[in-house]
Amino acid sequence: MSVPALLRRKLVRDLRIRAAQFGAVFVMSALCLAVYGGLEGGWRGMQVEQERMDAEAHLADVWITASSVSPEQFDALRGLSGVSDAETSGLVDATVVDGRSVLVVSALPERIDVPEPVDGGLDGLSDDQIALDAAFASAHALRVGDTVRLRIAGTDHSFTVAASVRAVDRVSDTGVDGLYAPDPAAYGYAYVSRQQMQALGPSRVSVALAGSPEQIMAEAPGLLGAERLTISDRSSQPGVVGLSDRIRQIRSLSLLFLSLFVVVAMLAMFTSMRRLVDMQQRDIATLKALGVTDAELRRHYSQYAVVVALGAFVGFAFAPVLSLFVLDSQRSSFGLITWIPAYTPAPVALAVALVAGASIVSVVATRAARRAEPAAAMRGGGATARRVFPRLRRLSPLNAWGLREIAVARGRLLTALAATVGGTTLLIAGFGMPDSLHHQVARSFESQYLFDAQARLSPGAWSQQGEALASGIADVQWQMTFLAPGDALSGGEAVNVLSDGDLYRLSDADTAVALPADGALVSIALADARGIALGDEVTVLPPGSARGVAVTVRGVTDAAEPQGLFLSRSAWERAGGVFEPNVLLARGAEAAEVLDGRPGIASVLTHDARRANAEQVIDGLGDVFALIKGFGLLLTMVVLVNLGALAFAERTRDYATLAVLGVRPREIRALLLRENVAVTVAGALIGIPTGIAFLSAYLAVFRTDRIVYAPAASPAAIALCVVIVVGCGLSASFLLARRLRRVDVLGALKGAE
Repeated sequence: MSVPALLRRKLVRDLRIRAAQFGAVFVMSALCLAVYGGLEGGWRGMQVEQERMDAEAHLADVWITASSVSPEQFDALRGLSGVSDAETSGLVDATVVDGRSVLVVSALPERIDVPEPVDGGLDGLSDDQIALDAAFASAHALRVGDTVRLRIAGTDHSFTVAASVRAVDRVSDTGVDGLYAPDPAAYGYAYVSRQQMQALGPSRVSVALAGSPEQIMAEAPGLLGAERLTISDRSSQPGVVGLSDRIRQIRSLSLLFLSLFVVVAMLAMFTSMRRLVDMQQRDIATLKALGVTDAELRRHYSQYAVVVALGAFVGFAFAPVLSLFVLDSQRSSFGLITWIPAYTPAPVALAVALVAGASIVSVVATRAARRAEPAAAMRGGGATARRVFPRLRRLSPLNAWGLREIAVARGRLLTALAATVGGTTLLIAGFGMPDSLHHQVARSFESQYLFDAQARLSPGAWSQQGEALASGIADVQWQMTFLAPGDALSGGEAVNVLSDGDLYRLSDADTAVALPADGALVSIALADARGIALGDEVTVLPPGSARGVAVTVRGVTDAAEPQGLFLSRSAWERAGGVFEPNVLLARGAEAAEVLDGRPGIASVLTHDARRANAEQVIDGLGDVFALIKGFGLLLTMVVLVNLGALAFAERTRDYATLAVLGVRPREIRALLLRENVAVTVAGALIGIPTGIAFLSAYLAVFRTDRIVYAPAASPAAIALCVVIVVGCGLSASFLLARRLRRVDVLGALKGAE
């Protein structure tokens, strides 16, 4: 028989004899590729579709809304050095007749932010036709050719649905401030012809600008003066940034999860490969005696990595199933047209790294045996000699033997401990994520937002009606909120100016904080991100002003949402700002009903509706969190069982020796259980602080300009994670203890095989 044929038969024999251990390596390799590939296929698929829609729609770089824009002002904007193209579009709010659903209707764009038809067509849109948000149309069972009746500025209009569309600048648009996720049953958008928009009489104008966002954001605000309402770029435009944030979150989550998941899996895999090869020392000596060369031996043992390669292949083949699962969990939150997984070369690179690492570990593990003389390797030499620890003589023989084994085989102990710590960390992070998000929502809506209704005012309503807008409601508080660029703000953070009242309560470390009479409070997370300190002066540019307002930071608040500055009305006016509230906060069970439909009130949201919408955002990530928890649990079980099986195989001769010396089987089983439980419990306890630290890192990737989260894993969740890990360790121990009955004592004492 030729050497290649001999080595092939030996490879097959080794895989068959150690099928359980090689099977565990296969599973861990498959899990690595399946988890990373599944998450990457989700976020990358969303990113590719967003990029396609951006390119085909010619997505703007900056958006400005204004109460009006004169031809001279538009020409000035279009003439800015950083502008390559510009387009205006009228906007008007509409409500569905015989319903409460709200549509933001705009003139159909021609060059920038052009919507993409899902059904029907946009060519030749006539004055009596309308193109509806596809999600809104689906929620209301409206199809092309149906008639929809809208009430605009008190007048009813009938339109024929010409198309259902998706707009790339509104893929994450909630339709109204105060919501966190789209609610197509209540809010949507639509397009009419430019002639029809002129006939309707727009209430405000949107200007879409393409070009250099940095230059435009610096130069454009001062050109519109009192007419400017908002200005935003792609990093702060609500209809765009929500999708970008979610892609970034899932991508960061996959990388962060991969970093720990793969480290634990690789540790277990490579340890398994090394131990499996270590058990081959006499085989290597025999092969050398038969004339097998060193190069042939290296090549043979590197082929053990074929198990890792097969696992990676199966894992990546399964990844699209998980990717579709991730994509489906996000479908209701964003207005993308196609939801198809897409991948980068990273999963292939990961597979190559795993296979290469396994090959190298296998070859390195054989180095000592390949260099030794065959006769010495067959005898085993003195490599198994044990140190004597005099202090252990005070203990019972079995306990002394167990402690000596731990002291001598420190590598085995540390590997098992690291795997247990890693598994606990993964589980705490997986269970702690939804706990932390739900905790933040509960804290905001139970301690910060104490109003029952939030009403968004129509543009100009305050200047025309003032406090008469709240007539009939006893307990109200007025809020001026806007997203504005400043010297310490990116434009995505909010500036909130509040009148006297207690419906909007701020705190620091759960202690109520009053708004200062002079200066502002800053959210802690924003202060850390922008380097804002007490006493610093921050200048912001409010709507309708070409002049910035400078305020001094007097204190901090740990409000998680929104991120920004908080001022009292008196402090704002003292700094030179004009108080023009655009939100009415009201307390009372009937407040929402009283305000709904009142002239000057654009929209009304109840406290419960806002909270339910916030919970909906978390639920949209629930499937992703469940995926992480499930695979974390599976990896923990596989790693602990595999490492336990390898340790048992290595110590079979020791267990046989104890049996020959008269130690009863139940005493050996008790010793094995004590050792494994001690390591598992120690690893689980060490994993608690590391899990909380890893959870903090997890939550950091979910931070946006609007909201941050603090770790808040419940004691019950942490206890459950510890119980799961210890339970996995106990299960592995009981499975291994049962194998003691099948140990061939005489065969084990004869040799390693």
